[in-house]
Amino acid sequence: MSDVIEFFFEYVSPYAYIAAKQIEEVGKKHGKEVIWRPVSLGHVWKSIGATNVGPGAVSQKAQYLMQDSARFAKMAGLEMAKPAVFPVDAKLARLAFYRLSAQDKDLGKAFAQGIFDKFWAKSEEITEPEHLEDLAKKLKVDLGEIAEALTDEDAKAAMIASTQAAIDCGAFGMPWFKYGEQVFWGADRIPHIDQYLAFKAA
Repeated sequence: MSDVIEFFFEYVSPYAYIAAKQIEEVGKKHGKEVIWRPVSLGHVWKSIGATNVGPGAVSQKAQYLMQDSARFAKMAGLEMAKPAVFPVDAKLARLAFYRLSAQDKDLGKAFAQGIFDKFWAKSEEITEPEHLEDLAKKLKVDLGEIAEALTDEDAKAAMIASTQAAIDCGAFGMPWFKYGEQVFWGADRIPHIDQYLAFKAA
C-alpha cells in the first residue's frame, strides 16, 4: 500500500471521529485512496507493553481530552456529545465494518461514519446489534448481517491484520495515518498530510 493513505482508527477515540470527517477530503484533493482500518487500540497497547495509558488512567487527562476534543470538533463544525457509556469495547463495530467492506468499500465507510455519529454526535450506544438497528435501516443492510459479524472469521482476520499493521508501523495512539514510509498521529496532523502530499507532488 505505497500510494494510498492508510487510516487506522479506534471508534472510541474522539479524535478519530474528527479525523473520519476530514481525511477523505485530503485524499480526494491529492488523488489518493484512503484505506480505512479500524483496530483494537487495547491490543496495540498490549503489544507494545503500554499499560494504564487510556484516558481513564489519569482523571485530569480524561477531563482535558474531553474538553479539547469537544473544542476541536466545534471548530471543525462537528457535533459532539459526551458518550452515554465510556469507554466501551467497539468489537462489534470493528468486525461489522470488515464484513460490510468485503462486500462494498463505500458501504464499509458509510457504516463507520454512522458508528462515529451515533457514539460521538448523538451519545448513543454501539456495542450490541440492537443498538445499530437504525443505522442498518439507513444503510439498507439487514441487522442480522451486522450481528453475524461477531462470528465472521474473515472479518476477524482482517481486523487482526489491521491491528498488526498498525503495530508494525509504530502506532501507539489513534487516529494513526500511514502514507508510504511516513506516519502521522492525530487528527491535528491531517493538515500536515495535506502539506506533505503537496510537497511530494511538487
